[in-house]
Amino acid sequence: MSIQALLIEPISTRELLSSLRSRLEPMETKSAYIMDLMPELARETIANAEQACKGMITLPGTGGVPEFVGNPPCWLEHRHNDNEFLWQLNRMNHWQELLQAYSLTQDDKYGHKVIVEMLDWIETVGIHEDMADYPIGYFSQCHPLRALELGIRNYKTWPLVLEHLGHTEMFTEEVLEKYLGAVYKQIKILRKVSPILWPKADHNHFLMECLGILTTALYFPELKEAEEWKSFAIDGIERCASAQLTEDGGQIEGCPSYHNGCMFWFGLAVILAKRFHFRFSDRYMELLRKNLDYSIYSLRPTGKCVPVGDSHANHLAVMGAVYGYMALDDPTWLGLAANLIDDQKIVHEASKHVWRALDVQRFHEDLRALQDQHYECDKLTTFWNRALHQAIIRSGWDSEALSFLFTCRSPVQNVHAHIDLMSFDFTALGKNMVCDPGFFCYREDEDRRQFKCANYHSTLLIDERDHFEYLGSWKYGPQKPGEIYNVEDRGFYQIASAYHLNYEPVVHHRHIALVDGQMVVIADRVEGLDQQDVERYFHLDFTEVVAGPDAVVAASDIANLAIYSYPWEEVDLLPGRLSDDNDVARAATRVRFHGIQSGTVTYLTVLVPYKGVQRPVVDIRLAGAASYEISCGGDSYQVIMNDKEMTICKTD
Repeated sequence: MSIQALLIEPISTRELLSSLRSRLEPMETKSAYIMDLMPELARETIANAEQACKGMITLPGTGGVPEFVGNPPCWLEHRHNDNEFLWQLNRMNHWQELLQAYSLTQDDKYGHKVIVEMLDWIETVGIHEDMADYPIGYFSQCHPLRALELGIRNYKTWPLVLEHLGHTEMFTEEVLEKYLGAVYKQIKILRKVSPILWPKADHNHFLMECLGILTTALYFPELKEAEEWKSFAIDGIERCASAQLTEDGGQIEGCPSYHNGCMFWFGLAVILAKRFHFRFSDRYMELLRKNLDYSIYSLRPTGKCVPVGDSHANHLAVMGAVYGYMALDDPTWLGLAANLIDDQKIVHEASKHVWRALDVQRFHEDLRALQDQHYECDKLTTFWNRALHQAIIRSGWDSEALSFLFTCRSPVQNVHAHIDLMSFDFTALGKNMVCDPGFFCYREDEDRRQFKCANYHSTLLIDERDHFEYLGSWKYGPQKPGEIYNVEDRGFYQIASAYHLNYEPVVHHRHIALVDGQMVVIADRVEGLDQQDVERYFHLDFTEVVAGPDAVVAASDIANLAIYSYPWEEVDLLPGRLSDDNDVARAATRVRFHGIQSGTVTYLTVLVPYKGVQRPVVDIRLAGAASYEISCGGDSYQVIMNDKEMTICKTD
């Protein structure tokens, strides 16, 4: 296929290359700043590029370590029973550091490696003219031309070939013809299939696919379809904002990792608009700003996001904050993240995105300035997202604060969600204490099932049954209603309340309150039991755990946790696992309280974090049919229950 047939005007390849080069960033200047101002980043980039040159890449399924993928990569090879291995290999993320290393060093071997791989991929994959007419299901299967990979390649990695190599002798007219021919066919497919796959624009895949279409249209306005592609993509990204970004703040999937990814994708769209001189609507910009707050709310005081659903406990909040800064010229979210994350980690995580900055020197100066100041946070400490059915409550905005995220959403929005109705994640005194397990992997295997099931979360089960049926990595059985229906700040305590009906005729209400910034009180009211075993699970980020006669005590060298319960039932300490990254997990402990019950039962659980060897003395007593007394140290409280509410009063 001659690329001249694709153009509005049949200009020569030489003219097209000259026109393209006029639109590229001054990469020589940018790389000189990075080499001079960020030498540690430069060294790390070059070291990673050396690994990529050897064909050594870390991918899903490789156990968190680099693995030889071929040189050039075996693009069609499916390994480790993990589709993500093939999909992510074909996103060419390793090209980013190869290309950056070339710009930093001017060593042709890095650029040549990318050109060789790109040409090999084009020949190996072999995109055909008629592929856009394939059955729509083809573009969701495990191969390099899945729709999402079409989008990611064309907004994230392939444009970097132009930016870093477009001015060089390596990027010849012949290479341009092969590059543009391959990109054109990919976007032609994507333009047809993406709106069919995502007619409601309510999934992050559609957002990335629109970014791929938009980026291609902006880099190659000479294409006949460029203007239509640009218009379609801008409208699609606007639709994504309206469909995915909630009024309370938080992307609709309810997974902090994906939310922070969306802040990158929505923010990148604005950066492209700045660079190529167009604008998104005021409504879009308002939603972006409001949703950036969720990146901070879902950040544990210990500096990593709560791994609800298919999320990892990582520093991706920094990425969301970086793109808020770049898109809105506002460092607020970076500053707030820096209050909770070590300065060096903030700089390290944020610096990964410096190549996207339109003004590298200013970005570096503003990033360094974070180390010299503390951002005052005027945001509320009680957050309720009604669409996500999540409550995030904290005692303050410092790293020692007590904080929990509580969730109950049924039916789920999509199967990135886990079977975790009324589960919670709790951090206190600089220590992750009761933790969501993360997701470990996307493979169709026992690990995937285990990390998604209810008994790996901190919630209540009946007869050890999941809240709804797990049918596979991406499939659940029917789900009945469940929601968070009230979140309030009541002065000395903040409370969230939820229910779900997935065990009908059994009904479960859970109230969880942060009291006086010193303890968490959980009340579980379970109605309609008929000689059934009720299990309460708490997944602890501790390995030193002891079940005593009146409390479960978990100890660490940072801080400790005591768990008290009324009634005091049989207690089991079970092995657990927590995952912060793909294929990597650490040992944890699951605490299970359980006993046979009938009728209506109320359980009261008190979590008290503390430092040192002296455990707080806590006493829980029944004071009436629906009333309990809790004493903790020198403080006393009355807890009053009714059908749908828990009230706490201080007593003398």
